[in-house]
Amino acid sequence: MIKKEHTSILCIFIGLIISIGANANYLSNWSNDNLCGWMESSSPPKNILDEVDNRGILCYGGVETSTLPELDSYEGENGTVFPSPDPSLIPKDWGADNKSNSSNSSNSSNSSDNSDYSY
Repeated sequence: MIKKEHTSILCIFIGLIISIGANANYLSNWSNDNLCGWMESSSPPKNILDEVDNRGILCYGGVETSTLPELDSYEGENGTVFPSPDPSLIPKDWGADNKSNSSNSSNSSNSSDNSDYSY
């Protein structure tokens, strides 16, 4: 009876060891691009991070790459320079509204309510 219990415990233990080994290697069948796709996630799982680190993969844009692209520098001689906004995002009548507001503000400067505070 005791031998039967020892045999069943031994079988369970061996089964657990085999299943742990099988679960630990499931990422080995994934391609590098599959792993890099997960790296685009805001918080990739730790096992994915570990596998990418173990393989030494360099990911950019969700795919494996050999080098990272150079980023545009926005530093000029007078400091940081920001790129111009996309012209399609600027409303067409924005310039007309701006001109009419500036002419109204010049007319209202003579009024008693002067909301233009200058320091």
